[in-house]
Amino acid sequence: MADGNLIYRKEYTVHTYETDARGLGRPVALLNYLQDSAGDHAGRLGLSVIDLVKRGLTWVLSRYHVVIHRYPALGERLEVVTWPSGKHGYFAIRDFEVTDGNGGPVLSATSSWMVIGLEDKHTVKVDDVVGPAYAVAKRALEDPFASIPVPEGRESEVRFRVESGHLDWNRHVNNAVYVQWALESVAPEVLMNRRPSDIEVSYRAEAFYGDEVLSVAQRIPDGGRGPAFLHQVLHGATGAELARLRTRWS
Repeated sequence: MADGNLIYRKEYTVHTYETDARGLGRPVALLNYLQDSAGDHAGRLGLSVIDLVKRGLTWVLSRYHVVIHRYPALGERLEVVTWPSGKHGYFAIRDFEVTDGNGGPVLSATSSWMVIGLEDKHTVKVDDVVGPAYAVAKRALEDPFASIPVPEGRESEVRFRVESGHLDWNRHVNNAVYVQWALESVAPEVLMNRRPSDIEVSYRAEAFYGDEVLSVAQRIPDGGRGPAFLHQVLHGATGAELARLRTRWS
């Protein structure tokens, strides 16, 4: 398959409902652009969620690493470029670059995806689903997806309940929602005055409608580069870990 078919471009405009109190795009809006472009591209390749559901399978996001170079303002036009960048056993890697109207960098990201069976939740080897030519030898971020440390304490915590609007096609919580829950757990002086510039996520388990979740955060040494935190999103009733994150703010 030619690389031209494996590199997909899509334009977005930052809308009013996607901005924060400062008129800048919210992190969750940027993540939604990535998910939307990835879904569109997978559909063009015959590998969308809808395509896989017909085979009793679905995509599940395992890891994300997103570096936000700057936050776009209301009305800005952005271009998302995405491509599959490799396969490793049970994982398919997809990368992203987002630029503004002048070609300036806005965001770089890499992600890791698994294919699972809908009925028994078994993991399927990517090579059994995706063809051998499904990759471009280019990375937006070089990241081996090493394990994110577990927070040793809970400096702050916030509880949420899963609403119907949090659910996606698979009827579990959409991946961007976990990030929003995690960001809400940092200290107010950071949350209201700074923005996350580096977000790493490890998705561990599913949450469903009506579940209560607990988002906890612990501040960690930042090396003089701005506040940094470890996060966990936990199931409120069982304590099961749903997601683990590391964020840096600027």
